[in-house]
Amino acid sequence: MSRAKLSSTINLQRIERQRDVIYHRQATRRIRTMNAAARFIDSVGFCLLFASTQAIELPSLFEAVKGRRDAHIDEWDADSDRVWVWKNDLPATRRAYYGKGLLGKPMFISLEMLPPILALTATDDFEQAYRRGSVSYEAKRVHDALLNLGPTPTMALRLSTGLDNTRYHHALDELQKCFIILPVGAMNERGAWTSQIFDLLARWFPREYARAQKIDSDAALRIVVKHYIDTTIVTTVPAMARLFGVSTERVRQVVNALIARRVLVGQDHWVFKYGN
Repeated sequence: MSRAKLSSTINLQRIERQRDVIYHRQATRRIRTMNAAARFIDSVGFCLLFASTQAIELPSLFEAVKGRRDAHIDEWDADSDRVWVWKNDLPATRRAYYGKGLLGKPMFISLEMLPPILALTATDDFEQAYRRGSVSYEAKRVHDALLNLGPTPTMALRLSTGLDNTRYHHALDELQKCFIILPVGAMNERGAWTSQIFDLLARWFPREYARAQKIDSDAALRIVVKHYIDTTIVTTVPAMARLFGVSTERVRQVVNALIARRVLVGQDHWVFKYGN
């Protein structure tokens, strides 16, 4: 569907102005403190650390800190420092999830949205998944090390697994995509740069993990679809399927049910909030 045809139903400039407000892409709405960052994540539900370069429609914390769209770290400055610290401190203080659980991209998820996301996408039984062959041997080594050691900084964790650097980091990414582990803070292990500390998600966020066990997968998908469109205003079924890692058919079924309830509106390939 062309932008011209879409604009006959939706005022594209107005949508972008709405997003600028919701995403805090305005100088007057800049995020300046970690408490404000936590409230921002709570309001949008999910946001990237940095603005997407792959057409992922989501707010980003760095854009909100800069108060403008398409903000990228061209030169390291005080805002870069703040965001780099907050990405460690927000999960460390259990104010928000941070990790690579969706699309393998660094992002935040609010504690309200974490249970439905886990119900929708997380691996329920790690040992069973390993026996089925859907989890690698390297990921099993990292998982078991964390299970025994508790929260562990990355260099010490790698040494405990006996894995080389490449296989170790592949395992970290694999386990984050399954929502099995997450970075929960940082510490100085060696040199100037801090090392991330990792732990099992079920142990770090036990209440959210327990809540996820009580949410039906279809109900979870309805929750995240509605919240995502509340935040982004307009999107497509394939875009949501890609982001949440589920089939387009499942997303389409949920969208059709919400359209029938007049919660959403669908036109051709586009889905948007009722009333926009």
